[in-house]
Amino acid sequence: MPEIHYLFIHFPIALFSSAIVFDILYVLTRKNDLAQTGWWVMFTALVSAAGSITTGIWQDSLVGHFGSVVPLWVNHGWVQIFSCLIFLCLFVWRTKHPDTLTHPNQKWVYAFIGGLAVTILFYGGHLGAKLAGRI
Repeated sequence: MPEIHYLFIHFPIALFSSAIVFDILYVLTRKNDLAQTGWWVMFTALVSAAGSITTGIWQDSLVGHFGSVVPLWVNHGWVQIFSCLIFLCLFVWRTKHPDTLTHPNQKWVYAFIGGLAVTILFYGGHLGAKLAGRI
């Protein structure tokens, strides 16, 4: 069982970062296909993140890292959940307000928050690799 989490984790990392890249490319080019692709990739990333979080909590039941490491910004599980919550907020914002990526100011706020969320996601992945002894 312990190896199953590693089968899930790479999908949301690749999908979340790709979704933000598609959204930024849409902001720069205004090609509608990029906006639709970004939305679907973000949706798929959120679904796959649920599997990653579930298997991570399952694996943590063997290790006990989740509730024992403080401060929270060095806790792999909490950092990843936090980044996923940011992506979920971006997804809801964009879905409820389809003009977000065309609005003169909101598109840059969205892109900045998306870039920040990707940075946090990569940092959390780094913490997970350290925890697993991979680096």
